[in-house]
Formats: sequence, C-alpha cells, structure tokens
Amino acid sequence: MMSVHRSGISLRATVLIILAAGSPLAAQEPEAVYFPAADGFRIHADYYRAQKNTSNAPMAILLHMNRADRGTWKPLAEPLSEAGFATLAIDMRGHGESQTPNTEDQVERRDTRLYKDMYDDVRGAYDWLAEQEGVDRGRVALVGASVGASVALRYAVQDKSVDAIVCLTPGTLYLGLDSKRDTRRIRGRTILLMATQNERRACDELARLNDGAKTKSYKGHEAHGTAMFGEVPGVEKEIVAFLRRAVGKPTSDLCFGSINSDIYHLRGSHWMSRIKPTNLRYYSSAEEAEARGLRVAKTRGPRKETKRTPNEP
Repeated sequence: MMSVHRSGISLRATVLIILAAGSPLAAQEPEAVYFPAADGFRIHADYYRAQKNTSNAPMAILLHMNRADRGTWKPLAEPLSEAGFATLAIDMRGHGESQTPNTEDQVERRDTRLYKDMYDDVRGAYDWLAEQEGVDRGRVALVGASVGASVALRYAVQDKSVDAIVCLTPGTLYLGLDSKRDTRRIRGRTILLMATQNERRACDELARLNDGAKTKSYKGHEAHGTAMFGEVPGVEKEIVAFLRRAVGKPTSDLCFGSINSDIYHLRGSHWMSRIKPTNLRYYSSAEEAEARGLRVAKTRGPRKETKRTPNEP
C-alpha cells in the first residue's frame, strides 16, 4: 500500500457558526500533503475532503496554469468539496512547492520535457487520492487551466477511467503538448472547454475534434484560466454543476481494468488480484468501458483432463 505523507498543516476541525437564521458549515481549510509522482518526483498538494457523500465521494484533480500553483484553485476547490467531491489541487513539478533548482530552470527555459513529465504528476495524484477513505474510484474528474488543461487531456487519453475533463482557456499546441491530437483520441467522455470570448478560438477548434466536447465562452470579460474565478460571475458554480452531472451517481455495477490495457474485466474476476494496485482502474458499467474503447476479456472454461496411456509422454 502506498505510504501517505502529510506535511506541516493538519486538517483543521470544521467550525459550526451559529447565526440567528442558521448558517452552513464554515469553509474547510485544505490539508497540505505530499506524495511521489509515478516517476518518484515529490509532488505537494492541497487536499479538500468531501463534505457530502463521504462514503462514496467522486475524485477531482485540479491542474494549474504555467507559473502558477495550487492555491489558484481555492475558489473552485471549496465548492467542489461542499458538493461532495474529494478534491486534490496539486503543484505540478517546477511550480509552487514541487520545485527543484533543475525544474525551476526548465520552467524558465520552457523545456517541453518538463511539461510532458507532468503526466506522471497526475498519475501520482490519482494513486494518492484513490487510497483516501471514502472515495469512489469509479467516478473521476480532471480540471485544468491553460497548460494544466493540456496535461489533463494528455492524461485522460491513457487513463480511460476519467469520466469528465474541464479545460479553462485550453491551447491547441502549448509547451510541447498537442491537445488537438489528444482530444481526438479521447472516447466516451464528457469535455467542457471554457474561455472568455477573446480566447475562445482554441475551444472551438478542440470541440470540432470530439463529439463529447462542448464549449462555453463569456462575453464582456478578458481573463485567462483560473483568473476567471472572481472575474466571470458564476463560473465556479457552472463547473461544479457540470461535474456532478458528468460523473453520475454511485453504482455497484463496477467493472475494472488496467490503465495500460484496452481490456476490461467483469466484477468478481480473478484478474483483480493480478493487476498492480497503481494500475487498477474502475468503470461504472460494461457499457461505459466499451464506449471508451475497451473490450471485455475473454473467459476461459475449465480445462478438460485427458487420459494418457502409460507409454504416452
């Protein structure tokens, strides 16, 4: 089982504020954590526990813009938590606390290798979040801004268990990540592409490449990525509502497969014990898995025994 690390800040107790008319629970403070990316690089993150659905909370991973950090997601992470999502906002390598002198230099040089390696950051984030108590691994969402949107699309190509992707001000070819190619390869998922009117062109280009994509643009505003929070009224609520619809309701009719395979297995198959835990992925139904390009594993009946004569080898 993966070791779980929590750094300096512990989860603060939720404070109930009583007012005359009665008030909801105070906003949750995130828990600062860290964990290894798939290639071992240390990633720092803020974990917002689900405030509802605490036994089957869908997972949401938030990926920031270039030269930004996880703190830019707080205006969205808090309402996602309140809506019942187990939410993890990460500092991708070279940013925030997930920084070394080498990766800092790569950011300065806009080294495309750094941004391609961010795939491993998301995979490590999935592995950490999937081990938390009460999460529903059959319901997964990614939200990315600018280059974070490119990273989200790249990850969703490989991890077909991702149900929904939200992209704030995506690009088509940004820092070495070809989002047009990746968007074409995503099947059976829902993608929401959002931008202010002055930057909607990339959203329109990407939407034409995928039947599951829809666009939303905002007139009268000019804000890039997470800068839309607080600038475009109601954008946070729109994202939360979209994700709640897109991930669907919990289901007991789960099937599973490996992140590295286009085969899925039905519930109860002995193959579950043979797939490495960090490769294991869940799908809400066989129909969902097949819509994403997977095919069911062939089952084999019991082997027939044959009698051999004493001289037979």
